[in-house]
Amino acid sequence: MTGSTWVLWWKDAQGTASLGLLQERLLRGLRASLRGRWSMDIRLFHSPHNFVELQQLKVASDDSSQPVTRGTASDQSMYLVARGQGAARRQYFVMASNRVVIETEPEMESMVLRLKNLWTPRQTARIEGYSYEGNDWVIRTGNLMVGTSYKGLIIEINYLPCSNPEQTRGLMRELLMLILPHDAFVDPNNGVDYRRASLDPDRMTDRHTAYQYVHLFTQSSLL
Repeated sequence: MTGSTWVLWWKDAQGTASLGLLQERLLRGLRASLRGRWSMDIRLFHSPHNFVELQQLKVASDDSSQPVTRGTASDQSMYLVARGQGAARRQYFVMASNRVVIETEPEMESMVLRLKNLWTPRQTARIEGYSYEGNDWVIRTGNLMVGTSYKGLIIEINYLPCSNPEQTRGLMRELLMLILPHDAFVDPNNGVDYRRASLDPDRMTDRHTAYQYVHLFTQSSLL
């Protein structure tokens, strides 16, 4: 996936009815094409250690005079963002108080699950819906479940011609206004600081999108 992406949360969406409303406005109003089903998984892991301490373990073992730096409680959390199925599955781990974003091979998830003394799965969110394509954009919509609780609807807007988020936000906002009810209660997922994770703020990649999801889920206390 290329271009610029915006991830937001329709908080008071009404499940299948809201998903159907978006589909009608996308297919009839914007003349989009239905690409097929779309799904994502976001999983929270917790560790009795923190990421800073884990980084320092080897240093401390090599040099007993080197003190181990203490991290914060959020350093003990790690998020897995996985999208797609089968050979098309892509997954990203976000850790260290959201300062590190890495893309991994699919086998990494099963490896982490086996490291029960280091990482314990805590909560899982799943998004299921549909993907639509226009002339120069892709919009994905899906119902959000955290555990067994319905939490509204996720909208992902991907504007393909440009990868700079600041230059494309206005265009994506116009698309959003064309498909959402005027009274929809939306969390626009503002305040994403890509520099915090050493990501280029002027050129988006799939790692930026994964980071957006984790920012939304942590800032909104969804996970």
